[in-house]
Amino acid sequence: MTNRLKALGLAAATLATTVTAMVSGAGTATAGYLSCKPVANIFTMQADGDLWRYQHAGAADGSFNWAGATQVGWGWGGKTFAGPNGWLFNITTGGELRRLRYNGSGWDTFPGGGQYETFGWGWQKFVESANRGKITVDVDGSFYTLEGDQLRWWHYEQDARRWAPGSGRVLDVGWSRFDLIAASGSGGLQARDSSGALHRFRYHRDTERFMVHDQSAAGWQGHSKLFSAGGDAFYAVRPDTGQLLWNKYDEFESYGQWQTSAGSVVGSGWGTDIDITATTNDCAVNGLRQPAPVGGWSSGADWTRTITPGSGGTHVVGVNGNREIVDTRSTGSGWTKRVVGSQFGGISAPVYDDEAGTAVVGATEYETGDAKLFTLRNGEWQAPLSLKGRLAATPEVVQRSNGTLALYALGHNNAHPQRGTGLVREQLASGEFVAWRPFGVAHENYITSPSVISRGDETTIVFNTERSTEWYRHTPGTTPVRKGTLVNATARVALAGDGKDGILAFGHFVHDGKNEIGLLREKADRSGFETTWELVGGVLTEGPFRTPLDAQLLPNGSVAVTAIVGSQPLVTTSKAAGGREFHPWARVSPDGYPHTFTFTPGLALTRAGDLALSVQDDSNAHHLWTASVTPDPAAPLQFTGGKIG
Repeated sequence: MTNRLKALGLAAATLATTVTAMVSGAGTATAGYLSCKPVANIFTMQADGDLWRYQHAGAADGSFNWAGATQVGWGWGGKTFAGPNGWLFNITTGGELRRLRYNGSGWDTFPGGGQYETFGWGWQKFVESANRGKITVDVDGSFYTLEGDQLRWWHYEQDARRWAPGSGRVLDVGWSRFDLIAASGSGGLQARDSSGALHRFRYHRDTERFMVHDQSAAGWQGHSKLFSAGGDAFYAVRPDTGQLLWNKYDEFESYGQWQTSAGSVVGSGWGTDIDITATTNDCAVNGLRQPAPVGGWSSGADWTRTITPGSGGTHVVGVNGNREIVDTRSTGSGWTKRVVGSQFGGISAPVYDDEAGTAVVGATEYETGDAKLFTLRNGEWQAPLSLKGRLAATPEVVQRSNGTLALYALGHNNAHPQRGTGLVREQLASGEFVAWRPFGVAHENYITSPSVISRGDETTIVFNTERSTEWYRHTPGTTPVRKGTLVNATARVALAGDGKDGILAFGHFVHDGKNEIGLLREKADRSGFETTWELVGGVLTEGPFRTPLDAQLLPNGSVAVTAIVGSQPLVTTSKAAGGREFHPWARVSPDGYPHTFTFTPGLALTRAGDLALSVQDDSNAHHLWTASVTPDPAAPLQFTGGKIG
C-alpha cells in the first residue's frame, strides 16, 4: 500500500460540486457532455484478499488528483465488480453471485443480519482467468455477459430482490472475437478484440435496440483491467508499467474517438491487483442519441394481405381507417369480420410455417412504435409477441432457410427527429430474437419501410432516402451491407423473383415525360441491378396513383404486378419465365365497379396455387379477386371476385 499511496499524490477532498468537462470534435453530431461527482470511487481486490476504495478527484478531466484511500474489506476472493450507488458484486469460486452495498462509511446490513446476499448460482466461469473480463454492470444495474459467441443481458431488481423478466436473453451474436467487455453509462459497452482494439456498442434497454453497433476508434488499445466510472470515462491498466490510465470516449453519429491516443496517467503501481472496478454512476454523459418518440406516423405499408395458412381457411387482413387490424375470413358459406388488434399502422406480408400450420405477420403499434408479431394458428390469432424497437413504420418479415425470421424496419433517433435509420432484428435457432441492430449510412435520412426479398439465407433490402434509393445485402448474424444506389431518386419498389433465381425491382419512373411503371433487373452475376428501366405492361392511358406496387412470382415462372390506376386495381404478368415482355395492363374489377381504391393492393398465392389480389376500398371494406395460374404464362390471367364480408 505504501508505494501506491505515494503514487496517488493525495489531495484534500474539498470539491463539493459536480465537475463538468465538455469534449467536442468534428463530426455529424456533437459529443456528449461528461459530468462527474466530486470523486469517482474505485475499488481494488488485491492478491492478499484486501479490498480498498480509492477516490479519484480527476474523473471529469483525467487529472492526477486523488482524494483518499481506505481499506474496506478483508478476505475477499473470487471475482469482484461494481454497479451503481455503492453496489458491489462478488462471484465466489463455488459460483455464488453475491451483492453487497458500501454506503460510504461501511457496509449495509441485509435482512437477517448479513452483509451480503446471494442472488445467483452457477456463475463460477467468470472467476476463471480467461473469463474475468467477460462480465460487467452499467449505470442502470444491468449485467452484460460475454458467453462464447453471444452477448447476454441480465437485470436484478434490487428492491424487489428478483431477476427482471427476460434476464439472460441474447442481445447479439458474433462476439467470440472479443475477450473483454466494460460497461459505461446506460447500455454503453467497449469490447476488446484479440488485437487489443476496442469496439463501441450502446444498447437501449427500453426499446431492445442498439443505438450504436460496432463503432471503432483508432488509438487507445492494448490495455487490461478496463472499467468505467460512468459517462464514457474509462480507466485501464497498462500491463508493462502498472500505470493507471484515464480516457474519455466521444460518440459521434458516424464514428467515435478517444480524447487522447495514449490516455492520461492518473496513477502507478496498479499492476498487481486481481480486480479493479468503479461505481458505475459517479460520472454521467448527456447529449447522446436516443430513440425518438413515436406516434402520429402514417405507415408506408398499407397493403391488404391474403393469408392462407396450412391449417386451412382464407383470411383477408388489413388496417382500416381507425387503425384496426381487421381480418375478413371465410366461413365456408360466406365471410365474417373480426378486429385482431387496435392502434396499428399496417401489416407485413405473411410468412408460413407449414409444419405448424401457422402464418405470421408483423405490425407496429401506432402510439408506442413497438413491433408485434401476430400468429394465426387453426383459424385463431394468438396473443402477439412484442419485439419493441420504437419503430417509425411497419416492419417487413422474411423467413430464412432454417425457418428463422428476420425483421427489417425504419427507426428515428432524437438527435435528428426526421432522420431515419435502418433496423434489423433476427431470430436465433432457439426461437429467441437478438436486439435490433442499426444499419445504413449515418448521414442519410431513410424515410419509408424497406422492401425485402430472401433468396436462401441472403436477403436483399431496398431503402428509400430523401435523395436516392439504396440497396443492401444481409446474411444471418451480420449487419446488412450497402451494395450501391439502385436509383438516384426516391423510388419505392416492389421486389419479386424473375423465375430464374434473379430479382426484379418494380417501381414508378418517368417515361416520355409521363409517370409509368417499370422494372430494374438484377445482373446475371448478382453484382447489382441494371440502370435502365424496362417499361412494364405498356403505356398507361392515365398515370398510376403513386401508391406502392406489389409483385408476385407465379408457379409457372412468370411475374404478376399490380397497381392502382384510375382508382381501380390493375394487373399485368410477364409472358415467360424471366421474360422481358408483359401482357398489357388489365383491370381486375369489372367496368362500372361501384367502389374506389386508394390503398395498395396485395398479391399472394393461395394453397391451390391461384393468384389472389386483395385490396381495401375507401370505405374500409375488403375486396378479393382470384385467378387460376395456367402452366403457360403466354395466356393472360382471368380474375373473378369482388367485395367480401
